[in-house]
Amino acid sequence: MRIFAAKAKAHARRDANGFTLVELMVVLAIMALAATAVVLTIPGDERSVRSEADRLAARLAGARDIAVIEGRSVAVNFAPSGYGFERRVAGEWQPLPGRAFAQRNWPGDVHFAAGDGRGAARILFDRVGTSPTPQAVVLSGGDAREIVRVSATGEVSRGK
Repeated sequence: MRIFAAKAKAHARRDANGFTLVELMVVLAIMALAATAVVLTIPGDERSVRSEADRLAARLAGARDIAVIEGRSVAVNFAPSGYGFERRVAGEWQPLPGRAFAQRNWPGDVHFAAGDGRGAARILFDRVGTSPTPQAVVLSGGDAREIVRVSATGEVSRGK
């Protein structure tokens, strides 16, 4: 009987000294999920350029809508540093009011070029929403590249 008791004590000690395979797998799965969450939250060049292109396209469409609603011309001025919106009031250009149309600088990792390669561009929306100055605005950063187009009919589109 003493032999059996000694074996039981040795077996109990061996179980208490380590982790089971299931416990190790659960810890590894949790660490993998945490690492994935961290990697997905780090903004890459492609995500930054894409989000800036989405923001620009939405603001351009909003500027076109303002031109139609107010019945006056709206212009968007682009420069290597950023872009801003203006509207024609009483024969002169004034900044377009509203937080959505405030002057915006390009993020540090996003670079701008007009479709014709110039360093500056101007897109105009007339009071019926068409654009006598159709343009393609190219945003790039790292390996990412997005194009925001404004057609002569005033349609705003985004693509690569």
